[in-house]
Amino acid sequence: MRLSLRAVLIGLVALVAIGALVSAPAAVEKTEAKFTEGWCDDSGISLTIEAKSTITRCATAFDGTSWNLFAATGNKVKGTAVYPTGFVCQINGYPREQDCMDTPRYDEGSWAFFIAKPGAKTWQYAMTGAATHFSECGSAEAWVFVPGTESPETSMPKTKPKTRKCE
Repeated sequence: MRLSLRAVLIGLVALVAIGALVSAPAAVEKTEAKFTEGWCDDSGISLTIEAKSTITRCATAFDGTSWNLFAATGNKVKGTAVYPTGFVCQINGYPREQDCMDTPRYDEGSWAFFIAKPGAKTWQYAMTGAATHFSECGSAEAWVFVPGTESPETSMPKTKPKTRKCE
């Protein structure tokens, strides 16, 4: 007895569908991140943003990338049209002059990203972007707007990081 190709394909599709239903993991309840003003005292990740003024907030119950940390701390981040979640163009609408259609020119300025690991007392220039860096409990992260006349790597945050080891 010869099976038609159509019958074999229908059977395979049915097996894959049944396998997906049987092996589907149970829904995991995700804890919603919350934030408070200022540096973290206990567990959490501190985010400070330095532009015209300084904003510092603590995200607790957060697990994700530095890009997601903006929303978890009540901040708004905007990427470019080409890199919508890979290049920080504006934070909380600043700088307004940048249209974010493409990456800003050097003379327009840009955001610099700094990290302080748990227990660290100094900032380190981040070697990854916000979309690929996973925030770590007890760490601090800083974003500094650097005018086009300065170098992002040497424009350290004015604030000192407050970090601690999470237990």
